[in-house]
Amino acid sequence: MRATTLPPRVLLSSADWRARGVSSKRLAGRDLTTIFRGFSTPTAVPATVNTMCHVLQQVVVPGAVISHATVAALMGIAIPWWIDNEIGKLSSAAYLSDSVLTIPSTLPVTPRSAGPEDGHMPPHWTERVESGLPLRRDGRSYGPPRASNPLETPPLMHCRVEPGTQRSAGPHVVVHRTSARPTFTYGGLEVSHPYVALLELAGVLEHDDLVIAIDSLIARRPRVTGAALEGIVAAAESYSGLWGAVPLRRALADARPHTDSPGETRTRLLLGRAGFPEPVINLPVHDPHSGQMRYLDMAYPELKIAVEYDGDYHRRSKKQWRQDQARKDSLASAGWDIRTLTGLDITSPARLLSALRRTFRRLGASAPPESNWSGRSEARLGRSLGPPT
Repeated sequence: MRATTLPPRVLLSSADWRARGVSSKRLAGRDLTTIFRGFSTPTAVPATVNTMCHVLQQVVVPGAVISHATVAALMGIAIPWWIDNEIGKLSSAAYLSDSVLTIPSTLPVTPRSAGPEDGHMPPHWTERVESGLPLRRDGRSYGPPRASNPLETPPLMHCRVEPGTQRSAGPHVVVHRTSARPTFTYGGLEVSHPYVALLELAGVLEHDDLVIAIDSLIARRPRVTGAALEGIVAAAESYSGLWGAVPLRRALADARPHTDSPGETRTRLLLGRAGFPEPVINLPVHDPHSGQMRYLDMAYPELKIAVEYDGDYHRRSKKQWRQDQARKDSLASAGWDIRTLTGLDITSPARLLSALRRTFRRLGASAPPESNWSGRSEARLGRSLGPPT
């Protein structure tokens, strides 16, 4: 007797599985993974995070509002890769489906002969662990990856309810009991308003990661449109006395609009702490070769100095790498002095900062002393790209 074929990417109750011919023994076996009490998904091709949220909100905890890092991932707000059983890493494999950002619950399979080092990643996925940003920002529609790893550890999901209502939904859900707060409709889900989501994140993220989350919401090409720094500031003032309000206001002082990536935010914060003046973010410049308008991550226009952060995105393919090198060479021929850094320079910044200082001095501009980042000062300035210890 052949086993019942399990439909992919569904999340069904035990009763529904039995109605489809799945035995109790198989329900308790490895073919299915329990997400909520009485609800499971095929381990080999599991439901998306979006589907899990729909079932959570409509059936498991009716009326719950999807919140915290879960809604941040759904809306494309940058979160650390390691948070909530690595939902931040899952968000780096997000794809658009009917104009809605869809988060898989497992990462796509990487070919054995390829990896982020050689740039030959599947066309639907590129590893961007350091950023936590979704890949698909061009408005096109992509389906789920052709092959995924099996589900081992479901992402931890968050929702909120009013005090006095249901308190638990199983080991993979945190149910928060809070007073009524503004909500937002996204992808058919009732979720925390983006500004409220920042308040929720402020209670769990370190300062720099919170600044990154804010910057991503008011980025040059945000996933959710309409957010503004002034609006977030005004909302934060109304949150006075709530958990997370103080760190949120502190992070807002360091947030800036029009940033393109978490790496750029980390670089800007690093430059400020080292004593360099604040750069212009994403300065538009004319490429003398292509005639196109290019954007410099951070720039000091009066000195024609640019600082560019190269994350893993820039080496996703040979074509991308070659385009980046050609662009930088063309801008250098037009007089731009470009300093480039990677994630290693975020953790150990002395090399970059010393190179930037030499560039400032060579052009006759004042620059902070090297003592700002030498010895123990470098450890103070450096930031880990991994979870806090």
